[in-house]
Amino acid sequence: QVEAWIRDPYAIYARHVLGLRPLDPLDADPAAADRGIIIHAALERFIQAYPGDLPADAEDRLIAIGREVFGDRSARPGVRAFWWPRFERLAHWFVDRERRRRAAGHGVLATEARGELGLAGPGGSFRLTGRADRIDVTPAGELAIIDYKTGQVPSRKQVECGLAPQLSLEAAMAAAGAFAGIPPRPVAEMIYLRLTGGRLPGEERVLADGVAAVAEQALSGLSRKVALYDNPATPYPSRRSPMFERDVGDYDHLARVKEWSAGGGEE
Repeated sequence: QVEAWIRDPYAIYARHVLGLRPLDPLDADPAAADRGIIIHAALERFIQAYPGDLPADAEDRLIAIGREVFGDRSARPGVRAFWWPRFERLAHWFVDRERRRRAAGHGVLATEARGELGLAGPGGSFRLTGRADRIDVTPAGELAIIDYKTGQVPSRKQVECGLAPQLSLEAAMAAAGAFAGIPPRPVAEMIYLRLTGGRLPGEERVLADGVAAVAEQALSGLSRKVALYDNPATPYPSRRSPMFERDVGDYDHLARVKEWSAGGGEE
């Protein structure tokens, strides 16, 4: 949630200080909210079952795992007609990628790895927690932090300037040995896997240049933000750095975003 803190501090205030939780829209498709969960769960189970060499029928086994994870959701027409064919295409792409990567000497260390790192702040210790979708080891013995994305992937510029700090902070945590069972070691790669199952079933975006510097910058930026917000006089403004102006946040109506952004009048 550090990215939300950077982009929309008021959302953090409303959620964690006021204790408000958004309600689901009345016309929400319950299946849509499950898509990312389903993909993550299927891939996690597959990787946990086959952390080393893949069997000859790996694609069939991933599809079988997918059927189990999809479960009763497959009875919904939209899931059966739209999601499942996409998952099958995604399975083919994912297994092919895994074969090539493992043949090159990469290995799986952990999936859904939880970590915790303490930071000193003026108001006391700040606890940074995170969960990495996956942590691999490279042929050189360094780490690769992998994030599965079923939605949009941040640009390299957004990562490097600190507006999308999730993987950068996970890399800093991994380098410090903050993930259980994984000793501290350098992080060589931060990888986004965009998983859509569409015309382009999957896409790999690798950030391998200057990973240590980007991770350290993200951690330093977080430390400065902790110090800033430890001051009770620091406000929690709304939409400080939104990714897109058209995006609508869960708490925009409470922050009176439309009213304040209407403009056109004299102060």
